[in-house]
Amino acid sequence: MDVGPRIRLARARAHMSLRDLAGRVGVSATAISKFERGVTSPRQSTLLALARSLSVGTEFFFREVQVETLQAAYRKHSTLGSHTQRSIEASIKEVVERHLIAEEYGPAVAECDLTQVDVGSLDEAEDAAALLREQWHLGTGPIEDLCGQLENAGVKVIPLDAGATFDGYACWVNGSVPVIAFSSERAGDRQRFDLAHELGHLRMQVHRIDAEAAASRFAAAFLIPAAAAKAELGARRSRLSFEELRLLKARYGVSMQAWIRRAFDLGIIDREVYTSLFRQMSSWGWRKDEPGEVRPEQPTRLFMVVHQALAEGRIAPSEAARLLQDAAPRAAQWPTASDLMRAAAHMASIYAGSPDLVEFSGDELD
Repeated sequence: MDVGPRIRLARARAHMSLRDLAGRVGVSATAISKFERGVTSPRQSTLLALARSLSVGTEFFFREVQVETLQAAYRKHSTLGSHTQRSIEASIKEVVERHLIAEEYGPAVAECDLTQVDVGSLDEAEDAAALLREQWHLGTGPIEDLCGQLENAGVKVIPLDAGATFDGYACWVNGSVPVIAFSSERAGDRQRFDLAHELGHLRMQVHRIDAEAAASRFAAAFLIPAAAAKAELGARRSRLSFEELRLLKARYGVSMQAWIRRAFDLGIIDREVYTSLFRQMSSWGWRKDEPGEVRPEQPTRLFMVVHQALAEGRIAPSEAARLLQDAAPRAAQWPTASDLMRAAAHMASIYAGSPDLVEFSGDELD
């Protein structure tokens, strides 16, 4: 078997040049190039050194290729640099490959439910988001588990630590598998908007308007439908309070700034109010660090499929560990201190408003 493409994939994912890898393995850059082009094959000792240097198991080099093609939904990452982008794409290929292998052992996977639509205006981007919510039976309320909804629809969702300039990346693998990669390091509300934004790139074929503006409008409409925004804020407002925005951020998992922009786009507030609110947030330093925490998003599909296969005895524990690697849900999925404080405040309001509860005496409580 030609291991050259696998060496090239692992090297790109590790963000190494030929010279970098050669120095770690103890061979020449020319030798690494020949391995990757299939001109020569590495000896067993060299293969072990390659595996150690690239942080992969030796079986990685002999694994069947599952990802033949990767087509970006929208090329917007020129600021990342070509090496970083190749590293991101290589990481996506490797994780999707593990998904596809795991799914061979698990239950049937839902087919992709993400029909593309043509969009030529921001209003059409809004309509595209509303139609997708309808197709996915999401109603008009908050989406509590965005990763879960995407995975249920057949989207492969991949968290990556790819640096401060990376926010998200959408692509199609093998022409039919939709993939969204997002930053594992960003705040939860930012992650959710990035995921919805990349979903917009997958969902829409954009014409005549800026694709980034269309994806942002799609994201806002998908996370905060127009009907929900008007039900929460009213059809017309002369002012918004930051306290109500903080509560809406907690309920919908969308930043206060995104709520202000959504209110402006829907005509709930005018430009003067919009500008005033952002000016005040800037003066308080909230544009970069606004109050209120939103729990980070975490995909779980790969974790569930592998553990189902393990429970049924379809795979060995060693194979399960190889497929999962860093896919286990993180502790961040547990309630944060702010989650618990909000829950406590909610329960306190219920108790305070109930005559049956507030009239208990000390003896009765004992």
